[in-house]
Amino acid sequence: MFKIYTDSSANLTNDLIKLYDVGIVDLSYVNNGEITKSFNKDSDEPIKKFYEYLRAKNDLTTTCANVDDFTLAFEEDMKNGYDILYIGMSSGLSATCQMGEKALKLLKKKYPKIKTYFVDSLLASLGEGLLVYYACLQKEEGRSIEEVYKFVENTKMSINSLFTVKTLDNLKRGGRISKLTYFFGTMTDIKPVMHVNEKGKLVSIGKAIGRKRSLNAIAEKVAKDIITPEEQTLFISHGDCLEDAKLLAEMISKKIKVQGFVYNYIDPVIGIHSGPDTLAVFFIGPSRVQNDTVLTGSGLADSRI
Repeated sequence: MFKIYTDSSANLTNDLIKLYDVGIVDLSYVNNGEITKSFNKDSDEPIKKFYEYLRAKNDLTTTCANVDDFTLAFEEDMKNGYDILYIGMSSGLSATCQMGEKALKLLKKKYPKIKTYFVDSLLASLGEGLLVYYACLQKEEGRSIEEVYKFVENTKMSINSLFTVKTLDNLKRGGRISKLTYFFGTMTDIKPVMHVNEKGKLVSIGKAIGRKRSLNAIAEKVAKDIITPEEQTLFISHGDCLEDAKLLAEMISKKIKVQGFVYNYIDPVIGIHSGPDTLAVFFIGPSRVQNDTVLTGSGLADSRI
């Protein structure tokens, strides 16, 4: 028997966590000097409060993942005989997955008969969550931990991510765009369209003028790149903007037929950097190794800006 673990930045819904008994290692952020857990399995109220703080420009920062938190979570199941498969947030964005890997290595010495597997998803938010979801489906079908691990490693590069933000404030604050890009982008209402590349880093692939055009650009790219859409449930994460998330789903549905959509908040650890009203969609598409294509089309701004 084995258990699948991930971290709270996978942004899985409480329903999915309960349905598949996914282990969640809760990450933290700092709110005005106070360390605050980013995940609550019983209520959305803490995440709503977080976005209130974020919009009010409170002093919010991220904090490094703690090996002890991973060790405490994993050991509870390992001492009861469970093998562990941990799927972590991209090493291109955070040291979180390295902390999980380190915890597994330390525990392996204590529990040498327990199998442990670690995957750097090279994804974040519900992209990481979508990969965990597919791993859970494999487990439900009776696959062994070795088979699920191989499946996850073979599948992670096919998880496509598309992001856009409503304002550039948090990207500038986090050092992800230059002051010049921030100035011109704000003046001209340019919205970047980004994806997570094969190195697990968030990179721009285009820029649209205005919020609606940025959503339409994302919908068009999803329709162009998605593989067997009628077999897929798309995951959409949002920075406290569910109405916009549903609008994006509607735009996509007008172009292709999919099984459905799952929505959830972007957690604080990611939301601090991306900001309120960020939107992201995740689906199975072409390998990220070959998919750094720059968006082109009506309403898109010069990608050099």
